[in-house]
This record gives sequence, C-alpha cells and structure tokens, in this order.
Amino acid sequence: MHTKHARKANESQHRLTTWSTQVTAQRRADRREAKRWSPSVIDLTRPVSEVTAFALLGDLCAGDEWASYRRPVVVYDRDFPKDTGKQGHFTIADHSATHIDAPAHAIPGGAHLEDVDLSRLIGEAVVLDLQREDPDHGYTAEDLAGAEPRIEAGDIVLIYSGYRDATVSDRMHQTYLTVEAAEWLVDRAVCAVGCEPVGIEHVPRGLLEYDWYNPATRYQPPWPAHDVLLRNNIYIIEGLTNLDQVRGRRVRFAALPALIPGLTGCPVRAVAWID
Repeated sequence: MHTKHARKANESQHRLTTWSTQVTAQRRADRREAKRWSPSVIDLTRPVSEVTAFALLGDLCAGDEWASYRRPVVVYDRDFPKDTGKQGHFTIADHSATHIDAPAHAIPGGAHLEDVDLSRLIGEAVVLDLQREDPDHGYTAEDLAGAEPRIEAGDIVLIYSGYRDATVSDRMHQTYLTVEAAEWLVDRAVCAVGCEPVGIEHVPRGLLEYDWYNPATRYQPPWPAHDVLLRNNIYIIEGLTNLDQVRGRRVRFAALPALIPGLTGCPVRAVAWID
C-alpha cells in the first residue's frame, strides 16, 4: 500500500511539474510575442535599374552620355562553383532611382553624405495628397498650406502627385516645388521633403530650357528650390513610389543611405510604416 501511494504521489507531482513547465513556457512565448514589433511596412523604393531610369526620365536619359546613369553594373569577383562563396562589386549613379540629395549636391562647400544628419531622415512623416490635373504643376506655398494633414515642425514631408512613369520614347512630365514653396517649408522647420519624380524641381526645364548645369546660365540661381532647401539642411528624397498607399496620412518613415564618404547623394531604401 505504501508503495502504491508513493507511486501515485510521484505521478501527481510529475503531472504538476509538467503542467507548470508548459504554463511557464507559454507565458514566456506570450511575452515575446507581445514585445515583437510587427508594423505594416510599405516599401516606397524603386529599384536601381535601367527600367527605373526611363520611368523617371523618359527620353531625357536615352543618349550615350546617360549610359552610366541608366545601367548599374554588378561584377562577381567570387562565385560558385569555382569558389566556396559569392561576392562582387557594383557601380551605380549616386542620384539614381529612389535617392537622397545631400547639401553638397547643390551647395558649394555643403555637407557630403557622411555628414548628413540621419535623425532628419527617420521619424514622423506627413503624406500630402497633392495630385493635380496639370502633370507639370508647380506647387506653391498656398498648395502646401492648404494640404491635409497639416504640416508641423519636425515633419518629413512626402508629396503624392500621382506621377505617371515615362518610357524611352516619352518626354516625362512632373510636378515640382516652386521657390516660394521651398521657403515656406523652411519657415515650418521641416526635416526633409520627398517626391515621386526624379527631381524636386522641373528637370526637363532645368536641363533644356534654363541650362542650370551651366555656370554661365542667365537663369540664376540654378536649381533654386534645391538651393533653398539644402542650405537649410532640409534633405531631399526623390524618386519615391507607392505613396498612393499612404496618401493623406501620417506615418513613420525612414530613407537611409549607405555610408560612402564623399558622395553628394545615394540611393536609399525608403519605407513607411503604421504603428
């Protein structure tokens, strides 16, 4: 009898121990799940590719002088089966696809990529729905002031314009910021501004009409909206996509470049998420 009772007691203790272990493990799993950050992430990035180059610039980048801009080059220095690993090197244009403009892009003596303040490229963003019937509309301060949600100090401002991709045979059309709109953003102390087109200013006019890359151009100053924004450390993110998925909303945003000293811009992986 004593042995029988002892066996039952041991079995009961074993079941209790097993149950306690299972409960403890489940509680730990529940705590891990509760701590896990699982936002809904929207990728706002275009790939660095020739397809993207034509989508953003159309026939403007069709000539031989644009070949290095259009075509990223990837070379594998080690590869299977000759080697036991795979690695290589690549060549891309620093202002291709979805990219950031650092101050040195437009300001003599301005900060290069290594001196960019990353805290201005990650944080709360407001996605303005500013689609207009005119695909070459220049956004004014009035446009920005009337947009919803309201722009607040410290915001990253992203502009949804309904940009339509160009092709190799098209002259691209794009919305852009006027100088007064850029000054309005400076007065509101925003951190950065992002857009869907390849430039925050009207690129075809800047290249073909105003000749803004020519120091002797009679249209001074060249690239004036860039000048206003970058002189005030308001970084520019160009070539965004998928903004239609978050237009008219406040989101979290990040667009971080690789740390390559000396560059005036760099492709970024731009994402938005909703907590």
